[in-house]
Amino acid sequence: MISLQKVSNRLWDKPILKNITWSTEFGQSWAILGPNGAGKSTLIKVILGQLPYCGTIKRDEQIYTFDKIAHVSLEQQKTLVAREEKKDRYEEYCGKEQHSLSGHEFIDPEGKQTEKLLKTAEQLGIASLLEKPLRYFSNGETRKTLIAKALLADPKLLILDEPFDGLDSESAEWLSKSISGLIQSGLAVWLVSHRFEELVPEIEHVLCLKSGKIFAQGFRSKVLSMENLDRLYAEDERVENLHVNTENTEEKFERLIPQKVPESTAKNKKPPSIILMRDVNVRYGENVVLEKFNWSVYQGENWKIIGPNGAGKSTLLSLISGDNLQAYSNQIYLFGKRRGTGESVWDIKQRIGMVSPEFQVRYREAISVLKVVLSGFFDTIGFYQTASETQKKTALNWMKFLEIYELAEQDYTRLSYGQQRLILIARAMVKSPPLLILDEPCQGLDRTNRNRVLELIDHIGLNSATQILYVTHTATDQLNCLRHELRFEVIKDGTFRQHIS
Repeated sequence: MISLQKVSNRLWDKPILKNITWSTEFGQSWAILGPNGAGKSTLIKVILGQLPYCGTIKRDEQIYTFDKIAHVSLEQQKTLVAREEKKDRYEEYCGKEQHSLSGHEFIDPEGKQTEKLLKTAEQLGIASLLEKPLRYFSNGETRKTLIAKALLADPKLLILDEPFDGLDSESAEWLSKSISGLIQSGLAVWLVSHRFEELVPEIEHVLCLKSGKIFAQGFRSKVLSMENLDRLYAEDERVENLHVNTENTEEKFERLIPQKVPESTAKNKKPPSIILMRDVNVRYGENVVLEKFNWSVYQGENWKIIGPNGAGKSTLLSLISGDNLQAYSNQIYLFGKRRGTGESVWDIKQRIGMVSPEFQVRYREAISVLKVVLSGFFDTIGFYQTASETQKKTALNWMKFLEIYELAEQDYTRLSYGQQRLILIARAMVKSPPLLILDEPCQGLDRTNRNRVLELIDHIGLNSATQILYVTHTATDQLNCLRHELRFEVIKDGTFRQHIS
């Protein structure tokens, strides 16, 4: 089907892929595995003709023009979001209403596969989204919509680049079963991932990449030995004199994060509220997202917010961060002050650090990694102000701690999804915000980086003055600092209710 001989790729003076030799057949399914920055997504872009390369790539005539290759990736999601945001900006400046695509129009633009679309949408749990404008989709809803569109194309090859990121457990389980069924039907599927746990049993071949080279390839039973996996995900050798590797972990934390102020010993003294919501209602047309919702977060509390795609988690966060205009028509208090009583969006953002899949999709500025991290001081997407020497030192210290220091001068948009996530975590923390909102912060991270981030979050929550809202689809991330939980649950009629503990 496809054959590669000594294929290499460079980004300016930096080699990304190095002498890749690999071939696949029709009906043969592969997992492409490797840590963040290994070159997995670059390899797919090269094969799809989206990036230049040296070497030889041969494709069977059935897929020579790419029209029978279906591909789902974060880049497609970025393009989709950018297109809908452009319509919003046009409306804002010109006052002329623009047509926002619905889920149905995006998946089946010619309206010729309605029956198949309805069946697929029902299986993916997005039937209720078909008439909803794309601009209101959550990250997980958008991802499932892209997958549905790919399945409708009747492809010869289906490439899924990190397809499980952003999906709740129920949708992920359905997708696993769907991938298994597609492979059993004879379709060639490539699953690109940094987690070997996501591989369905029907995938029999594995290609492992590390640092742009083929680490191993062949039958799954031989490649995925524990010894190979440990070596594949072991950290790359670092520069010996890198500052972060010579310091005690506790000392690094204390230098980076302001320590928690001792709690008052006064009896019966209730701490001040950070977030207070009373009878909050949010709806988009006929779609009710929150109804008579009440929630309080007090100083010193760290919360886990859990629930499936479409439950209202993203809407809740937008009410807090100042990105949802419906906040002004509800009783919402942040840091003791009601929304809409004179504070600006920037006043709110200055006290909040945020990392989310939606924000990562929207941060598309082609600037250096250091400038992305520095933009956290100014709460901007892009870098437009001069940073002080103290701010630069703080940014570099965070980058050293997260071991992304060597990326400082690289183009942010050219890096892998996982590398970008670490950069945005550093961006969120540089100003030591009173409130840190982490929406699926480990999405897209390999095992090593995931453990590093979870350790960091736990220490921030237990020992610093920063409070945490940790948003996830599942309860598997166990963090000692999270002692309160807000759970969105599905009830019989398909709507959601909230449970607080």
